[in-house]
Amino acid sequence: MNELVNPFPTSDDDAPFAMRDARDALVRLTFAAAFVCYIDRVGFPIVYTTLAREAWIPKTIQGSVHSAFYNGYTATQVPGGALATKIGGHRVIAWAFLVWGAMSAMTPSDGSRTRAIWWCRVGVGGAMGTVFPSMHAMLARSIPVEERNRAVSFMTSGMYFGSAFAMVVIPLAMRVGGARLASAATGGCALTWLMVWNNANEGSSLVRPVEDATRLPGAHGVRKAHGTPWGGLLACPAVLVIMLNNFTFHYAFFILMSWMPTFYEQKLGLDAGSYVVLKMVPYLVMGSCSYGGGVVADKMMASKEYAPTWTRKILNTVGFGSAALALWILPYCGGVLSAAFVSSMALGSLALARAGYAVNHMDIVPRLAGVLMGMSNGCGALAGMIGPWFTGLVLDTAKDPWVAAFSAPGYLCVLGAAAFARFATAEQLFD
Repeated sequence: MNELVNPFPTSDDDAPFAMRDARDALVRLTFAAAFVCYIDRVGFPIVYTTLAREAWIPKTIQGSVHSAFYNGYTATQVPGGALATKIGGHRVIAWAFLVWGAMSAMTPSDGSRTRAIWWCRVGVGGAMGTVFPSMHAMLARSIPVEERNRAVSFMTSGMYFGSAFAMVVIPLAMRVGGARLASAATGGCALTWLMVWNNANEGSSLVRPVEDATRLPGAHGVRKAHGTPWGGLLACPAVLVIMLNNFTFHYAFFILMSWMPTFYEQKLGLDAGSYVVLKMVPYLVMGSCSYGGGVVADKMMASKEYAPTWTRKILNTVGFGSAALALWILPYCGGVLSAAFVSSMALGSLALARAGYAVNHMDIVPRLAGVLMGMSNGCGALAGMIGPWFTGLVLDTAKDPWVAAFSAPGYLCVLGAAAFARFATAEQLFD
């Protein structure tokens, strides 16, 4: 393990090597888990589009199948976080990958079997809905404060690199072995990750609590609680702004990823088969900016010139503020390259903001980081269901449709950044 280049170097050189190696392995495996999750999330729509076309499935039914994943995904966010807190994220994530792999293997390759495909996707979504709360619970338990920004950012960058990978590999798999091979490949990736995880985490060796890892320097005013203080969490402004910012991020993200192909085709006249690379570039930019934001946050906090709270607020404000500016410029782009650049700027800025709100779970409530991640990620899933639908309505009815479509998430970014700047804190608020 030591011979590998470490993307998240530790700062406590006096710590036992075994502990540092375990933390390094844990973060790498959470990156791999996020990578594999998004191979499925991006890959299945590619596979199912072909299956549905071959089976002459109406668009309405196709939409129902695509949304089936989010039905399961949204339903298990909070229960998954609560379960990870109770029995350990390492156990929950193992079961999640097992169920996900099994449901993928059971997914029919016959597009006419709509009901069976629908239920399988609900199962995959339900299993995957527990993955990110579990990973946040494990990282909050095992990663020291001074390493968290980079660890969480590196983990989340796996989502975007996995998406770019899927856009290339899944179509190739379909050409080689058809939809059956492509569908089996996503489930196979899940089971392969599970085998590696079980081997590496034998005896729960990777999830080791670090002394004082759950408390930021100077934390005070901690609310002592037994179990999960649901009322306290829902009444806390610092918690609510995390949920708002997760909703904001995913609202803007899903609108851009859902409607940019239509923007290229209808506004810029680009042929549908010509923008494979254009669809990959934003994901690669997001992955780079996500990890880069974590590196910047760690350096700011290590310099002692920026308090943790100000570090979170600065990166969140810069990220969402830049994203809003790009969203407002985007509808006025008259060329493919300018549109690709501005949309990538918007998505990269959104990824940068994750170094603000997305790590903040572990600051204010480290013991329940998985629960809070489930709560905020549920808001993000809700945005994924509302945003693309509402934008379609705007595009059908607005006088200047593309300006209206991209302006709405821009204003939401400003609202989210302003609320976070006003109410967020990096101090521990709950025991």
